[in-house]
Amino acid sequence: MNLVLDLGNTRVKFGVFEHHKLIAHGFWLEKNLRDGFEHLLITYPELNTAIWCQSGADRPLFLDYVSSKLNVFHMNHNLKLPLDNHYKTPKTLGHDRLALVSAAKFHAPGVASLVIDCGSCVTYDFIDANGRYYGGAISPGLAMRYKAMHDYTEKLPDLSIQATDHWYGDSTDNSMHQGAFRGLIHEIHGFINQYKQYNPNLTTFLTGGDLEILRDHIKNDIFAHPNFLLEGLNQILLINKD
Repeated sequence: MNLVLDLGNTRVKFGVFEHHKLIAHGFWLEKNLRDGFEHLLITYPELNTAIWCQSGADRPLFLDYVSSKLNVFHMNHNLKLPLDNHYKTPKTLGHDRLALVSAAKFHAPGVASLVIDCGSCVTYDFIDANGRYYGGAISPGLAMRYKAMHDYTEKLPDLSIQATDHWYGDSTDNSMHQGAFRGLIHEIHGFINQYKQYNPNLTTFLTGGDLEILRDHIKNDIFAHPNFLLEGLNQILLINKD
């Protein structure tokens, strides 16, 4: 049984897998890390292996404790992958992006796939039908778009994210929602259509923290997976522990 850990800035997401099947998932806040992990060990005594991916703050004491209880792999570009990595600068490639396309290869084998991860930044990652990963794109996420308009201008307000389907903004606030929210929707549609020009049978996966607010506004056919990163990390763990 496997434990997958995604270490963010403010919390640690976890997933418990029995081979390919996700049987439990959630998150721990900083103050609950050790207690949460110990509770998992009691609940799932079959846990024997873990993998962790760092996208936020360092937690050396917590990771040392996990390593004292389980056989632990640190996600990095030297691990065996279920795909061929053709990224030109592999050492600068975010490990979460490798995990996401690993999940895509598992869910859609033999099919070209685009994974869109809507978090602090929006990442677009492409894997072809032969399991070759080439890269994609990185752009500002929703919160970053709102924050940039406020921080780098004198008069634009500090707004919270708001979904809108209206086709124009009739006030400053609504114009900002158009630019930030609708602008991202148009960007996502544009990237999907761009990749479909070269891969007509493209499968698109949407994941990340802003998944829920975005998913119903995207007109292209997509598969929404809130736990895609955890699943991809588990795929990498499986081929490295064997």
